[in-house]
Amino acid sequence: MSMKIMAPAVDPANGKLLVEPMDEQAMGEALLRRLPAQGKQIKELSLATARGTTFRGARERPRQRDIGDPRAVGWTYLIASGEPARDRIVEAIEPLARRRGMKDPAAPLELGASEDGWFDWMLDHYWRVEEPPPPHYVLIVANPDQVPFHFQAMLDSVAAVGRLAFADVGEIAAYVEKVLRLEDDSGQSCGNEAVVFATDHGPRDPTHYSRRYMAEPLAKQIGQRGFETAMLAGEDATRDGLMAALQGRRPALLYTASHGAAKPNGSQEERERVNGAIVCQGDLSAGRLELLGAADVPEEPVLEGGVLFQFACFGYGTPAESDYNHWLGKDGFNAERDFVAALPRKLLAHPRGPIAYIGHVDLAWLHAFTNPRAPDLIEAWHPRMAPFSSAVRTCLEPQPVGLAMQDMGKRFDVGNAELASIFDRQRRPTPPDAAELRRGLVSTFITRSDAQNYMLLGDPAVYVRIDDGA
Repeated sequence: MSMKIMAPAVDPANGKLLVEPMDEQAMGEALLRRLPAQGKQIKELSLATARGTTFRGARERPRQRDIGDPRAVGWTYLIASGEPARDRIVEAIEPLARRRGMKDPAAPLELGASEDGWFDWMLDHYWRVEEPPPPHYVLIVANPDQVPFHFQAMLDSVAAVGRLAFADVGEIAAYVEKVLRLEDDSGQSCGNEAVVFATDHGPRDPTHYSRRYMAEPLAKQIGQRGFETAMLAGEDATRDGLMAALQGRRPALLYTASHGAAKPNGSQEERERVNGAIVCQGDLSAGRLELLGAADVPEEPVLEGGVLFQFACFGYGTPAESDYNHWLGKDGFNAERDFVAALPRKLLAHPRGPIAYIGHVDLAWLHAFTNPRAPDLIEAWHPRMAPFSSAVRTCLEPQPVGLAMQDMGKRFDVGNAELASIFDRQRRPTPPDAAELRRGLVSTFITRSDAQNYMLLGDPAVYVRIDDGA
């Protein structure tokens, strides 16, 4: 029996899945047909990420730098070349830049608009071997239509990268003020608590598996680390229930696993308002959906000083063109331009809100963390879950949240190398068994693409401050 590939995204207008479950063999055949056309890009990505990782490692070991200390390994920020609000951005970021030890806060990195120049930019800034090494922590201060998601993913293979993408420079200043205030005030630490929120719309829906094989094991892991963990699952995973769990409390982490809302045929304005909102427990078949979006963020403190990790399609943002269009031959996931979702932007701009957010750009796939050969596996800690587990662990340690993405970056690196290998094997005079090749290609492609699209919103050098008693 062939495995089904599912993506947790629904259209809030009717409760229907944005992408119907796909047969593993059918997806494998689609990927194989398009593999030759993508071969050159795959090999370039594989060489690029491997080169960056090699150079980075070669520098760190001899110098014995403390990668968890931004002042020791360097911190900088990046803006788009020709940014009209450059002077105002520099002024807003300067207090944070000085706190992080940046020598000249008025001299950020800059990126031009052309994708053709990315390789040369990386060669000039991050693939050189001269001393001193480039800053390890990079905060992108730009919307993704200026500094694209794909560049962020590439840079994240050699550095710890975060992003601030606000509509107004005043929101950048508000975020900086919040971070510095929380770092200066030891009385503003988070509690020794976490909240895990997981919807479940039944065995035919992706959320049934994300609850069972992701959220519940992660809640157990968090509890084993000594954190008081509130689990809101299934019928308890309502919007009111979640907001009640956050009121009057200071959890260090909120982890959500649900559908992400998406407007496949909406206007750009509608998509920017709706896409990525958390779809809470409800009746999908009847189209009665309860969303938790930007408009639901209260004025009162919410997850102050903590981190939100959202597992859902489009939670972090929506690309102008889905990564899966040219591979699967499917259209309908396009937008006029790349954009960051409204919910995490609203939360990070909140003066009493979280300091960081981790989420997914584009479609996220169930196949990326369940075992396709054993979908009823009770033991959930197989290798597919490792990057999620390590990300949660890092967020709950006194470590910069940018380091939470390291295992995702490694998975991206390895996935690019595996795709390049499959491409070469397919072109041999005696190619491997087609069915085996399709299965391996599906698994590699989805895990690699998923890893590429998990990203951090916020300063990668911040970390959650937890009560000493914890």
